[in-house]
Formats: sequence, C-alpha cells, structure tokens
Amino acid sequence: MNPVNTKPYELPSGAVWLITGCSSGIGRALATLIANKPNQRLIATARNPSDLSYLPDSDPDIVKLPLDVTSPASVNAAFAAAAERFGKDKFRLDVVVNNAGYSLSGDTESATEEETHQEVETLFFGTARVTTRAIEVMRQADDHRGGVIFNISSLAGLCAFPGHAYYHAGKFAVEGFTESVAREMHPDWNINLCLIEPSGVKTNFEGHSKAQTKPHPAYAAEDMPARKLAKYVNQGLKLGVGMEPAAVAEAIYSIASRGERVPLRLPLGAVAWKLARAKFEGFLGELDAVKGISAMGEEI
Repeated sequence: MNPVNTKPYELPSGAVWLITGCSSGIGRALATLIANKPNQRLIATARNPSDLSYLPDSDPDIVKLPLDVTSPASVNAAFAAAAERFGKDKFRLDVVVNNAGYSLSGDTESATEEETHQEVETLFFGTARVTTRAIEVMRQADDHRGGVIFNISSLAGLCAFPGHAYYHAGKFAVEGFTESVAREMHPDWNINLCLIEPSGVKTNFEGHSKAQTKPHPAYAAEDMPARKLAKYVNQGLKLGVGMEPAAVAEAIYSIASRGERVPLRLPLGAVAWKLARAKFEGFLGELDAVKGISAMGEEI
C-alpha cells in the first residue's frame, strides 16, 4: 500500500488555520490557542457566527465565517469568502481541522431516518466536503508547501459501545475515509492527514452537542448494556472525568508544529490508548481462532 505522511512537516511562519465547529469545546479551545500564537492566521467557522464573539473583530489575522458542514453551498461560500479575504492569488491553507460534530445516542431501534441521516451527514459527509476542498487548495500551491488536515475522530472511531451505533458509524466512516485519502496523496504534495482520537473530553458534548433518540421500551431495563454504560458515563461526568479541551488543542498544535512526521492516528488520553491497544490485541486473538477457516486451504 502507498505509505502515508512520509516526510517531516514544518509549520511555516504565517500559517493559515481553518477550523470548523469553533463555537464550543475543542474547536473553541483550538481557535483561542491559534488566535494567541504569533505569526499564525486563523479562519474560525461556526454555523452561527455570533458564537465566535470570544474572538476579536479587529485582528487582521483572524477571519470569522459562517459554515454549516452539512451544506455544500455553505462550504463553498466559506472557502470563497476566505479566498476573497486573503486575496485569491495568495490564498492558501496550511492546517485544516475538521471538528464540527455532535453525538447521537440512545436505542438504535428507535432512531428515525432523519436522526440517523443528519448524524452521518454531519460527522462524515461534512468532514469529507471540507477535506476535499482543503486538499484542492493545498495541492495547487506553487511552492508545494503542503499542509496538515486534522480530522477529529474519537475513541468511538476505533471501539464501539452500546447505545451509540450511528455515532460510531459516522466516526468509523471518517477513519476509513481519512486513511484512504491519505494513501492517495503524492509525496511531492506534502499533504498530511491525521486522525485525532480522544476519549472523554470536558466539553458541551454531553449538553447541546448531544442528541438522544427516543427511548425504546424493549431496552429500558437497568441490566441492558446501553443502560449500564449510560450509568457509568454519567457517574464519570459528575466526577469531572475527562480531558480539558485546551489539552486536546495543545496536542493538535504540537503535532503541526514540532517539525516531525505527522502520525496517521493519534489516540489522546490514557483511556483511548489503552482501549485501542486492547481492541487490536483482542483482534489478533480472534484472527488466530479463525485461521483455519480463513485460510480456505491456502498456506498462511
């Protein structure tokens, strides 16, 4: 297979960052971080630009734009507005962070078509839209400066848990899409893709960024797997378990600016690292268990 992210990446002075979902959580923390870094420029986006009032209006290195990742017209308009602001002949993108998203949880049987389509539309197709537009801008740069595209996945893009089937579907799709696109990049383009896979983060994700399907009576008992997980998660939230959004933002900036090869995947947090490792180690055992069937008469 074509290797990915083969060269060390050097973040240039005056780098332009485009971040989606900057109204709260990781997006807000990262936008705040970049806005306070010298020699960095920021395109901060949100569905409602008024949610970006925490950023100054008078800084020439900060652009605030409306962007709804579920709307192709909105994505196109945001890229056009950014190009207009920086000058169409000089417009470039160095770092793009696909952060916009929300969680749909609850009993899968009761999920409506509208709920499920909107979830996957936001998590996957929104990420795909912005990613492909970003690649177009990056690969057309005359100096082949390249760039980094960070797609915010999750531990939920590696491991699946009860009660979040469509959220997992969206994040698993982002994982496969990102790996495939990363393998399409010509090394000379110097375009790097990285999946950020945090576990619990202290954001509004359990508030306005979380949607809930209608409860299904067949899954209501306390001994049902989804009910057990929900109880465990709620206990953790009450205890303040999870990473600070600012820590995730610092990790993203570190990967972009450290002058080393960009990893394809970056689990964040001890829980994410341990569960990811446990999953893949368990998968090796499952492979060994079915080796005789899988071989279909061939030598393995």
